[in-house]
Amino acid sequence: MHNQFFFFAFKKKPYFHSYKVIGILLSKEFITFLTLLSFAAGFSQTNLDSTNISLNKEINGVLLDLDKKTALPYANIIFLSNKKGTVTNEKGQFLLNIEKLNKNDTISFQYIGYETKNLTVSQLDSSAVIFLKENTYNLKEIFVFSNNLNPESIVKKVIENQYSNYKIASGKNQTFIRRRFVSDIDKIDIKFKKSSFSQLNKKMIDLIERKLPRHSVSYTDFLGNLYFFGIKNDSTQLKIDPIKMVSLKDKDLADIEQLESIFENMFADTKEKEYWKIKSGIIGGKVQINNELDKERKDSLKSINEREFKTMYYRNSTNNLLKYSSFDSKKDWEFLHHTSRYEFTLVGGTVVNEEDVYVIDFVPKKSGKFKGRVYIAIKSFAMVRADYEYPEGKTGISINLFGVGYSKNMFSGSISFEKKHGTYQLKYFSKKEGTSMNVDRNLSLIKKKKRFLLDKKLNEIKVGFNLNVREENSVEMLILDHKEISNKQFKDFKQKEFIKMIYVDQFNDQLWRGYSIIEPTKQMREYKKME
Repeated sequence: MHNQFFFFAFKKKPYFHSYKVIGILLSKEFITFLTLLSFAAGFSQTNLDSTNISLNKEINGVLLDLDKKTALPYANIIFLSNKKGTVTNEKGQFLLNIEKLNKNDTISFQYIGYETKNLTVSQLDSSAVIFLKENTYNLKEIFVFSNNLNPESIVKKVIENQYSNYKIASGKNQTFIRRRFVSDIDKIDIKFKKSSFSQLNKKMIDLIERKLPRHSVSYTDFLGNLYFFGIKNDSTQLKIDPIKMVSLKDKDLADIEQLESIFENMFADTKEKEYWKIKSGIIGGKVQINNELDKERKDSLKSINEREFKTMYYRNSTNNLLKYSSFDSKKDWEFLHHTSRYEFTLVGGTVVNEEDVYVIDFVPKKSGKFKGRVYIAIKSFAMVRADYEYPEGKTGISINLFGVGYSKNMFSGSISFEKKHGTYQLKYFSKKEGTSMNVDRNLSLIKKKKRFLLDKKLNEIKVGFNLNVREENSVEMLILDHKEISNKQFKDFKQKEFIKMIYVDQFNDQLWRGYSIIEPTKQMREYKKME
């Protein structure tokens, strides 16, 4: 039971975060073991000088609710001439590249539950503050419902019809992905106890404690084509064709990754009948070493230092992200899988891409976790959009035991699908999670050799940890263009071994000039990498 607790509390994420304070000392396996600011402020970042817009062939703007004057996040913005476009960011802001459009081309602003507004490029040149009017009608005025068709039964049908509505098909999706990570170490105190490892002495432990950044921000923007194979459970169902990848990462984070190589080498030097064990008081467990995974991580670390990134590593990480859009996670999609934990209210109806949809709000009962709104197609029962979050006072995992505390204290998610060729395709999703962790324990990493009666201790390092950490991790994925391809086209495409990574000190619009990406937030624009 205790080992299960540590596993869920400190499971490893695909990118560096401050939990590696433990990982640096005791390997990545040990982590597994422990494992609109105001409208004026937001809008001031958009630089709406009309002369500048004409010169740069870009439109910066913000999309707002007509009555409430609140931001409309993740709204669709579509160029009707080529059916391409982007979405607004979490603050309702957008950036459009209009270099290939003429002044009479139409741009459509669409937000579920609101009236669509179509404007020409010339109209947007003079005004980039767009207001949409809410458009939700009373379903009872149009439909007659049977007694057993209540909001909860409608929501249940999303999972019941999941595989008929969201079919897997071979396709090529031009995709933009943004990942952001913020970490704050409120307290860090590592006390060296003893070590029989020559590489891990008091001097090294002190160096690690000094190098760990107390506040760090990193983000990675990726633009490329994702190739999907239309046969479920195929071992290579996803391939990646990168166009551009930009990353901001603090220098200290790169230094820490270099220090990790010490532990990689230690685990690589594990002979036959030797094994590693983690121990903290009476709690302990063996470290599982995956040599193939270790090799992949070493290749990735080597490529990062050479300004290239292992494509396979990013593909695996992206494949993991896409699981969110499958509804399979009962933790992320509890309100779909465990409807009895929620109270559902049928707000009304609206029209999405010429389909009538239900608009349903939900709040948690005692055991539920989320509140939000879902839009479900009346005929197919496909969920075409969902926006939800933890309400005040609700958390995910929350544990405090044996000197270790972990809490998932923030979550928000938004997802949207488009109906194409009779099936619903992912258009975008955003997911943000916040966690806090504290550790106050003595921890040991031990290398042992198996013997007949009593295993022999070969090496040991013991340290005391007193650590408080807060983290926020978010991802946004936008499908810019979708094309159907054959299974043969998928198999014929050869994935490159490396992605070229562009490292920056601060967000730079020039890097993405010519592309319609998700507009960065005010915080991203203002953040500058520490020297």
